Amino acid sequence: MIKILLIGRSFKLSGGVTTYLQLLTSNQNQKKIQIKFFVQGKSPIKWKNIFYPMIIITQLIKLNKLLKTYQPDIVHLNPSLVWWAIIRDFFFLNIIKSNGYPVLLFIHGWGENLNQKLEKKGICRIYLQKNLRRADGIVVLAEQFKKKLVCLGLESRKIYVSSTMVDSNKYRPKNKEFLKPYTILFCGNIIKEKGPFELLDSIPMIVDKYADTKFIFMGSGEDLNKLRKKVKEKQLGKNIIFTGYITGEEKIDYFKQAHIFVLPSYSEGFPLVVLEAMAAGLPLIITPVGGLLESIEDGKQGLIISTKIPDSKEIAEKILYLIENPVLMKKMSENNIREAKEKYDVKIVTGKIFETYNHILTEN
Repeated sequence: MIKILLIGRSFKLSGGVTTYLQLLTSNQNQKKIQIKFFVQGKSPIKWKNIFYPMIIITQLIKLNKLLKTYQPDIVHLNPSLVWWAIIRDFFFLNIIKSNGYPVLLFIHGWGENLNQKLEKKGICRIYLQKNLRRADGIVVLAEQFKKKLVCLGLESRKIYVSSTMVDSNKYRPKNKEFLKPYTILFCGNIIKEKGPFELLDSIPMIVDKYADTKFIFMGSGEDLNKLRKKVKEKQLGKNIIFTGYITGEEKIDYFKQAHIFVLPSYSEGFPLVVLEAMAAGLPLIITPVGGLLESIEDGKQGLIISTKIPDSKEIAEKILYLIENPVLMKKMSENNIREAKEKYDVKIVTGKIFETYNHILTEN
């Protein structure tokens, strides 16, 4: 039996990484793997907090003690890409390595901020390079991210490409029909970089032709109130629903009831919400960013927005094209349900992670 020490944020927090860790811990083969979870914190703590250094020191002491008592075969660390959190997680990495344990880093996202630090010569690049090299294995969400790490000087054999995962059976609709009026779903953090404002600006062009089309904005974030204000200014209240942040069956029901999923992000890794949409049989309208560029084929699982910073007119054109082609939507829906089950289901992805654990142990 392989003993894994899994490090991440509290399960009480929201987000795709938290969901990934929950699915990983609850779906592993308990005859082959024993997982112990070390909580980094019950709430996000930023470096601006005056107690931040003491909190980190306390966590490091607790981690050091746990390593000596639990004695894991591998430590699975899930670093955040926020800069202050990277520094914190590299402290964890060095404590683990100083105790002699192999470390697997799973980099769940890949924002423009990280790109700039990797590509620009300087102390940040050297710091990232030095610490990433200490890991025994690194998981990324796309081949392009692996190439960037290889260019940074990391060994290709230590870098694995994987994906997030979804419990596809929970999201699978019984009988997905594409009949008017249609419901368009956006789900994610309500911030500018996710593209909610571009989607909002596309709505008048759609309701001008199909007045009963509904748009659901699911999620919370720092720009939510600003988005609500713009809805009032555009007098689109009768076409738009804000759900706030929701989870569980309520969230799944919204996915099942929707017809099209739109996520016009500026940058991504491989977001869980896209897999949830696929499992629910929703045709996708997305930007060609991150792991989506390598995994989503234009015309098969959905439509790809060509503009890097998404253009509202193009978003409207893509939505209208699908609305006017229900047979195509039905085909895309079937493709997505099948792919979610065959490629991204919890059983498939957790099996690949188990293989990665074994490979790292063999290498060590």
